[in-house]
Amino acid sequence: MAGTRVGGRWGRGPAAAAWPDGPRRRRARRTRWRRWAAAGLAALAVLVTVGALRPAPAGGTGLPTLVMVRDVATGQRLGPDDVAVATRPGGQRPESALTRPDAAVGRVVAAPLAVHDVVTPERLLGPDLLSGQPADRVAISVPVLDAASVGARPGDHVDLYATGTGTRTATDVVVLAVRDAEESTGLGTGAPARVTLALDPSQATEVARGLSALAAGQSLVIAIRH
Repeated sequence: MAGTRVGGRWGRGPAAAAWPDGPRRRRARRTRWRRWAAAGLAALAVLVTVGALRPAPAGGTGLPTLVMVRDVATGQRLGPDDVAVATRPGGQRPESALTRPDAAVGRVVAAPLAVHDVVTPERLLGPDLLSGQPADRVAISVPVLDAASVGARPGDHVDLYATGTGTRTATDVVVLAVRDAEESTGLGTGAPARVTLALDPSQATEVARGLSALAAGQSLVIAIRH
């Protein structure tokens, strides 16, 4: 087949003459390659983002770990859609990390939790102080003289006495929580030690009367029962 002379060169047919491999064609090819590369990178970025937001399956390598799947503010109660079980290597999770949704669902958040945060007992409020107590019990916090020195702990059964008069204001009541005394900061006197008690209505009335009769600076004395 005879060739065709185009622009001082010999081609092999009409197609070679119609589409010379000139600067414009090379620029067009480079532009197409750039667009394809940009589209591929964008798709890869989407896949990476989706993978990061999705908790790892519980059957993967590592330990089951309860993580947040949405942001939750302080004071909100966790629901089943707020958490999921992911798999985290032992070095990337606290030892106290929860492993099951039922250990967190229904509990109140003590500090803000964000997506991917590991859920631990320290970040949730404990159960109701009166949980397990008779239905008529109420919780009352009272100032006492140095509860720590007598070793008062939640679950202890104690008696309360008013300082000054020595009157017993409560008998055989359960301690729910103990807060040690706070030292003075120089701006005023420190807060006294306090205990939170589970009381029935009549005991609560007597304790309230005892508190109202205390003079300035007085408090109650706690006595632990066997």
